Amino acid sequence: MINANAKSAKSKVKNSFLGRWKRQIGYAWYNVFNDLRLNIFASLLTTLVIAISITLPTIGYLLWKNANQAAHQWYPTPNLTAYLNKSLTLEQTTILLNKLRAYPEVDKINYLSKEEAKEEFITWSGFSSALELLEENPLPAVVIIIPKEEVKKTIELHKLQTELLHIDGIDDIKLDDSWFTRLTALTNMVKSVAITISIFMIIAVSLVIGNSIRLNIYARKQTIIVMQLIGATAGFILRPFLYSGAFIGLMGALVSIALSQLFIFHIESIILNFSDEFGTKFAIEGLSWEEGVLIVLLTIIIGWFSSFIATKKYLKFQKID
Repeated sequence: MINANAKSAKSKVKNSFLGRWKRQIGYAWYNVFNDLRLNIFASLLTTLVIAISITLPTIGYLLWKNANQAAHQWYPTPNLTAYLNKSLTLEQTTILLNKLRAYPEVDKINYLSKEEAKEEFITWSGFSSALELLEENPLPAVVIIIPKEEVKKTIELHKLQTELLHIDGIDDIKLDDSWFTRLTALTNMVKSVAITISIFMIIAVSLVIGNSIRLNIYARKQTIIVMQLIGATAGFILRPFLYSGAFIGLMGALVSIALSQLFIFHIESIILNFSDEFGTKFAIEGLSWEEGVLIVLLTIIIGWFSSFIATKKYLKFQKID
């Protein structure tokens, strides 16, 4: 009696919604792995094509990411250099410095007296013997003006430069923003190229997965017809193909991340030698954990939607659905 009740309970669980759902999921994944096993060579080629397609925009993103990092590391901000009038007294210089600090666009200032400017010039130029021949220090006092973050744009910097030139006691203001403009243009170009490549590669990945699913549909056409005749629902028929597309996307994304890391390891030694020549340290950054997870999720979603569109389209056109 107890055994009969236990069997009855097991039968109810097995025939419940959760039990049927588990069996359908298991059947779908069984078909996915069975198709991969039977067509392992074609599956590997498809995965490799998807991986390369994802790797290209990923490398473009890594180039932009590291170029942007290098720009902030080597050139944190374009500064204004103000050359003060040599006739200014100490009191007038103090008033002028306070006036500069009061500007809302100015973050902070660094003041170099005539003697400090001379010492820095000797350190960087190496013309100490030539300056010793002069009777007096020809260099003026210098104020290095560091603008705030929201002012670090070429137009805003030139506007600030024009305003400061009208202050009495400032002979000239130099803004060396040529490197800043070129570096910004270069990083923006790399970003635009990466975005363009990403769009094309997403289309390519969708087409590759869709074509792979279409071939699977043709290979299982007779099986699908039989399933329709015995009452299988559209969702039951679609599910293995959707899982297959998502799984292929997952594998392609994982291989792509591995290839991207190999790319980073390959160029790291080159960048290291390059940075040593310039006397600076710069470490190449690869994909972070969050970026890797995002790539995997996006590729799985692309694979799922590509499979869904391809399956619905070809099932309808082949008069199977």
